[in-house]
Order: sequence, then C-alpha cells, then structure tokens
Amino acid sequence: MRQTTTPARKLIFPSRPPFMDDRRGPRPGVNLGAALALVLLLGGCAVADNSHSNFQPDRAERVFATGYANIQDKYIDPVNIADIAFEGIENLDDIDPNLQITKSQNIVHLANGDAPGADIAMPEGRDPHSWARFTTRTIVAARNDSPALKAADSETIYKTVFSGALLPLDRHSRYVGFRSARNYRAQREGFGGIGVRLDFDGDLPEIVAVLPDTPAKRSPLRSGDIITHVDDRSLIGLGRHNIIWRLRGLQGTTVRLRAIRESSDTPIVVTLRRSLIFNRTVEYERRGSMAVIRVTGFNQRTSRDLEHVVVGLPWNEDPPINGIVLDLRNNPGGLLDQAVAVADAFLRKGRIVSTRGRHPESIQRFDATGRDLANGMPMVVLVNGRSASAAEIVAAALQDRGRAVVVGSNSYGKGTVQNITRLPNDGELILTWSRFHAPSGYALDALGVLPNICTATVAASDNPDLHNRVLAAIRQSANLLAKWRKLTDVDESRRSRLRENCPKRTEKPEIDLKIAQEILADRRLYARALGMSAPLMAKKKRSTAYTN
Repeated sequence: MRQTTTPARKLIFPSRPPFMDDRRGPRPGVNLGAALALVLLLGGCAVADNSHSNFQPDRAERVFATGYANIQDKYIDPVNIADIAFEGIENLDDIDPNLQITKSQNIVHLANGDAPGADIAMPEGRDPHSWARFTTRTIVAARNDSPALKAADSETIYKTVFSGALLPLDRHSRYVGFRSARNYRAQREGFGGIGVRLDFDGDLPEIVAVLPDTPAKRSPLRSGDIITHVDDRSLIGLGRHNIIWRLRGLQGTTVRLRAIRESSDTPIVVTLRRSLIFNRTVEYERRGSMAVIRVTGFNQRTSRDLEHVVVGLPWNEDPPINGIVLDLRNNPGGLLDQAVAVADAFLRKGRIVSTRGRHPESIQRFDATGRDLANGMPMVVLVNGRSASAAEIVAAALQDRGRAVVVGSNSYGKGTVQNITRLPNDGELILTWSRFHAPSGYALDALGVLPNICTATVAASDNPDLHNRVLAAIRQSANLLAKWRKLTDVDESRRSRLRENCPKRTEKPEIDLKIAQEILADRRLYARALGMSAPLMAKKKRSTAYTN
C-alpha cells in the first residue's frame, strides 16, 4: 500500500487486562492471556529474573532516561518533562504510604512520617538525562529512609514511577514490565516455540491443541497428551510461568519432551526443534452461501494468512459463494501495517486511513494498491463493542470506500496509534503517538465505527419481516452517518451522545449473521445498503458487481 513516509512498527490496541485506576477512572484493555489455555508461541532465551530483582542505580538511570526522552519526543501532545518526572517520584508513596515527597521552588524534600529526609535539587531545562539522574538520586535517597522502598524490587519501582509519570497523559499510554512485555512481543511478532496450546488446570500441563505447520504438528504429540518432563526435568510443582519458559527458546534450538497418553502405557519421548510460531488470527468457515472469515487480532502474519484464505476460497463449489463476511467482532486490534494490509486486500483504490500526531513521522496517509483479491464480491463486515483500533481501521475503510456493509453494534472507539519503545530493562513504554482518521475524514477516537445496520435496532423491532426491519435500519443509519462523518471536534460528550444511537454490545449475536445472509442473498438490498450509507467520496466509483 502507498504511504507518505516509512512508518516504524506501531501498536494500535490496548494489550493488557482492563483494570481500575482510581485517579484516572476505568482503562480499557484486552486480556490476551487470562484463559487457562495458553498458546506457547513465545520464544527467546528464558532470561533469569535475578537481574530484575535488585535495584541498580546505573541501570535505573538508563531506563528513566530512555523513557523520559521518548515521552518528550513522541507523545501526541507536548509535555513538560519536569512535571512528568516529579509526578513519577511523587508516586513512590504507593510503595510506602509513610513516604512524603514535596517540593519548594527547585528543591524536592523527602520525609518518612515525622522524620525528615534528604533534600534533592531539581535540574533545570528539558534534558531527559538530567531528569533521569534526578529521579534515580531521589529513589536512592528515599530508599535510605524507607524500609518498604528498600525492599521493593526494581520492577516494582519502575512500574510505580512510570505509572505516576504517565498519569497526566491519556489512558492508552502505559508502562509494561519486562515479563508482560515479552508476552506482548510474542503476540505481535512471534517467537521460537513448539506450537501447542496447553491447559494448566491439573498438576501437569495438558495439550488441548496442536497448531498446524509447527514442530509439534510434525511430531507424535496430539491433543490430550500430558507433558511430564522438559529436558528430563519433571514439571511437577514448577508452576505455569516456569513451564512456559522451559518450552520457549531461540529458533533452531531443541527441546526434549516426555508426555503420557491415557490410551498408552508407554511414555512419548520427542525432541523438537523450535521454530518461529505465530498465534493464528484468521479462521474460515463456510455458512451456506457465505464465506465467513474471522480475524481475531492483527499480528505480523495476519494479512498473509488472510490472503491465503481469500485466494483459496472454493469459488467453484455448488452452491457458489455469494458473498464474504469479515467478522471483526471482539477483535482488540494489533499492528497498524497489518490493518492497512487487510483493508488493502479488498480495495481497488483510495485512502485506507490517515494518521496525525505531533511528531513529523506520525503524519501518514495509506492508500490502496488496487488488487482486491475478492474481485468486488459483495462483503459484509461484522463489528461489536469489542472491535477496536486496527479492527476499526479495516471496518471504517471498507465502509467509507463503499466496499462493504457494516453490521452489528457501535465499535469500541479506540482511535489512537501507540509507539512502542523497548527500555533497557526489557520492559516497554507504550505512548500514544497519533490519532487515525477514516477515509471520509472523521477521527475514530471515542467515536468508533457506526454500523450501516445496527442489529440492536433490528432486534428491538416488532416487525416480523427481517427484510423490512433491515430496510428501516438502513434508512435510520443514513442520516446518522452523515452527522458521524461531519463531527470534527474531540468533545467526548458529543461523541458519546452520537454513540447512544447504536449502543455498543460485547456479545456476538446470531442475528448479525442472519442479517449478513439476508443482504448478501438480495443484491438490491445490498446495493441499497451501500448506496444509502457510503459517503459521496466513495459513491463516485463503486463496484457492486464481481467476477466469478
């Protein structure tokens, strides 16, 4: 796809469990690792945690300097590095509530209860290294007066300081500790592994799935096997985290497994060579005459896997496929370049998305390359309240370009791009870098994608005729979409009022697919849905025909 600049890798989904921070209100997020069944697609060396336990001032100064420099340079809005640094050290009272940190003019005063502590001079200017040195000196002095702070490991201190420093910023900017960062990098980029999904309910991990085209798939292992040993070490009592890291490793290295199978008295012993493995984010299902393609996330392999599915669709089967349903419900997002590539796979021309931020490199425009692998075949995109960021880019692009009818409920409304910085401690600083805009120009942040057919409206109707209910929903959304696309301000209250017309839903109701089937089976209804909902810029040249 064409673009104005060469982008760095950008993350556009909230990649962590949701939690409540009393000072900021609820933060949105997606728990990618809460289920007991984990995909062992993570890799890299199993780094010992000892280096992350003891607080080391030299290393801490490097971590804070890298973090402060990136906040100052890359955050979407200008920041005052002095305020950021002070917010960070002031947050140390989360570790020790008796710790008091105050400032007068350019001096920070420490105290523990009634006992006075050190006074630390604050630097002048905007040099992030000077403020990192000040932060580290303040922590060292506070540790001398606070047993609780002295007992805290380095990761606790980093998390506390960065959490405070990022409080003045938006809800999507955050610090991720080294353990979680390794897992999130694996979700995005893939790592050396063997390709099994495990259930940790019992004393030993049970294989619940063997992923295709992986070392495990080419071995005798299968679902239901229980792994007892890794490299001749018993797994009893090791715990989930340690077991996972024993199975991970660099690509090309080997791991020896011993497993037991209920139907056999003989243990299974295999030696596997780890390879680069990705979580599968694209699934295909034939539903009558519809090709339903589910995209559950956007990692480095998503667009490639989607292209493989689309090219391999059984076009000549009887009955023939009459349309494609792209199911993006509960898709939390992922990588920006993958979202652009997925949209590009179905478009012949035109803008896909544009991004705008403070940093010059954050201002980008992405255009389609004109391939449309589906040859103009009618499309429906399904979204719900958990369709976020990258998923919203795809839905908005296909809707605005008049390429697909969007069905479901209002999407999440997470319209920002995050820049990921890897810190010297292997943690990550995730900063909001830009906002993205749909082809028709509106900003998706706090607004989301409005479906052409809001299934909440259709389901609430007393009319038993689904066809007429769909027509009514199309007419209702046409005027609302015009207001949606004209909204240029970032007033969240106005955006919230607009969103109330089609409240977001987190479930995946069957009526979404029934409506998709209804409009794909009726070309006039499909054309009407496109014609009444696509903006003028998409109407100028729109193909509703397709090549068999």
